[in-house]
Amino acid sequence: MKKTNLLYLLAILAIISGLLLYYLPDMTSGHNAESNQTSQTFKEKTIVHDFGTTKLKKVPKRIVILDNLYGEILNPLDITPVGATTGQADSQEFSTLFKKQYKDAKVVSVGWQGNPDLDKIAELKPDLILMTGEQEDLYDELSEIAPTVGYQINTDENWDYHETSLKVAEIFDKRDEMKKDLDRLDAREAVFAENVKAKFGNQKLMYLRVTDNDIRYYAYGHFGYLYDTYHFNRAETFNPDDMLQVIDPDKLKDINPDLLIVQADSQELLDNKLKNTPVWTSLKAVQNNKVIYADYSTYMLGFGIVSQEAIMKQISDEWGLN
Repeated sequence: MKKTNLLYLLAILAIISGLLLYYLPDMTSGHNAESNQTSQTFKEKTIVHDFGTTKLKKVPKRIVILDNLYGEILNPLDITPVGATTGQADSQEFSTLFKKQYKDAKVVSVGWQGNPDLDKIAELKPDLILMTGEQEDLYDELSEIAPTVGYQINTDENWDYHETSLKVAEIFDKRDEMKKDLDRLDAREAVFAENVKAKFGNQKLMYLRVTDNDIRYYAYGHFGYLYDTYHFNRAETFNPDDMLQVIDPDKLKDINPDLLIVQADSQELLDNKLKNTPVWTSLKAVQNNKVIYADYSTYMLGFGIVSQEAIMKQISDEWGLN
């Protein structure tokens, strides 16, 4: 009887082991299987971009990105670069959005986007480099290292990341995936905007950046999404062709916004130019605890899917939006 039970138990274990061996590859492969399929179906293509024409004979595997937006495009597609520019000048740190991910993946810093290290890029042996207008003068040199594709982004003519995201996704035959991600984000932003209007009504928002040289009020251009997409009210309007206005503490006091998002280039600058002045404590936003302190690389460099999600989350968490 005991021998029969033992044989029965062994038979059950054998069946379970067989099922695990059959299903586990599908359960664990996930995006890897999808990537393999992309590799197998990838066809040689010619990419027409803002700086020329580039031929790709195989799906890129070793990608170097020279702008934060490309990280935001690749991330939802489960693609991690081998090299990326830093989150700030004179720093080897990546954007806050990707710092942990890139560290875990051993992504190599190739310097600041305004002055990337070409030798470091070459050492990585990339099979694709993604650049922007900021590196336009380096296009020929970059193209000698690897196939290079570039788009004019973060400019007066193109603040919208949707089109660029779709173009880059198309390189990897993942345009449909990107379109779904963008549609989902657009839907979330629409709900977020409704919550903003419901909670804050006619209250006015000001985005300030404190630098060594001045205090800047951003309201248009790159920061238009705060008002045009999220539906916050501008604290004060000015010429839309100007992304920002330089203001002084007296002007800030006159505007006296209900809501403040502040990004300072250092804590010392924030204290000396704002928080330690009598104007600061007189502001409605300060008195009502409606001040958000912004991360440079998220707000100043980011305007894609990942940064928009992070910004909406911070505002929701700190200002109690549903």
